[in-house]
Amino acid sequence: MSRSVLCAGSFMKALTAVPLVCLLFLIVGASLTQAPISPDDAIPSIPGDTARQNLVTFVQPDYPPLAKAASVMGKVRAQIVIDEGGSVKSVKLISGHPMLAPSAIAAIGKWKYKPFEVDGKLAVIRTEVEVSMPEHISDDDVARERKFQDTYWPNERAGSEALEKGDLQSAEARLLVARAAAQERGDQKWLELTEVISMLGNIKFQENDLPGAERLYEESLQIHEKHQRSDEAEVAGAQQSLAFLYVRESQPLKAEPLYLQSVKTYEERIVDTSVSEAKASYGRHLALGFFALSQIALSDGRQQDARNYCEKAVIYAGKWSNAGDKAVIGAKCADLGNSK
Repeated sequence: MSRSVLCAGSFMKALTAVPLVCLLFLIVGASLTQAPISPDDAIPSIPGDTARQNLVTFVQPDYPPLAKAASVMGKVRAQIVIDEGGSVKSVKLISGHPMLAPSAIAAIGKWKYKPFEVDGKLAVIRTEVEVSMPEHISDDDVARERKFQDTYWPNERAGSEALEKGDLQSAEARLLVARAAAQERGDQKWLELTEVISMLGNIKFQENDLPGAERLYEESLQIHEKHQRSDEAEVAGAQQSLAFLYVRESQPLKAEPLYLQSVKTYEERIVDTSVSEAKASYGRHLALGFFALSQIALSDGRQQDARNYCEKAVIYAGKWSNAGDKAVIGAKCADLGNSK
């Protein structure tokens, strides 16, 4: 299976979910065997359809929340050994997405069979089984998901890398392919869609096509608002992207309410989360958001509001911002304080 399928997860990009998925693959590939399986020649093997006739207790695997949120679906195939009493003695993964395999193996281990006989005697047997997650996924669904994984992630990754290098033409070409792949899957891939739309907006921004960037940032925010609560961190991020563009377009009155809502969300989220990467990201957004609000207030003649926002910006920048942002925020806010 390609790395693009195994390590997909953009859903969680902001919180570094992709390395987690890859780690799960390593775990699954290395150790998701519940017990050593005897050599093939020591245990009789029967076809899966034949073994299914003796299945008396079937447990459907739970659909992992992370896989569901990332719209990961598919089938997990495993080799099992069934003891003389009909219990599953061991489970060995054959194939399946690493986000789905652990749940599938746990469920298969609970299956119960009517005991098998070989030559009139109770016997240990070996067979292969397969489960779908979610339960009623069709082969067509699996094929569509595989097509998406194989198209979206290589192009999203290549587009992102080209954007970082300043190759805007190549970045746009690859990201448009990724966007089409996400759009083909509809609402199931809304999060991946917003990711590429935002990057396409960044390209327009760097090309100084501000109206084009505005349309894309607005589209991204609208999709987030359709699928998430207004107080989600991803919504706040989309709000700040659009607000920054409005500032660039000299539309501070349109930017200010977006910044206000975003910092409100980030202040709530930074208290709620225990994930260090998320906390750092929220802190950086808070520093930039409050600093932007201070400059908007200053341009509107609201000196005290500007100072209040600056105080918060300096606090968050001191803890979370990089050296460059910290220096700019500190210097600008110091000047504002000296102008009392």
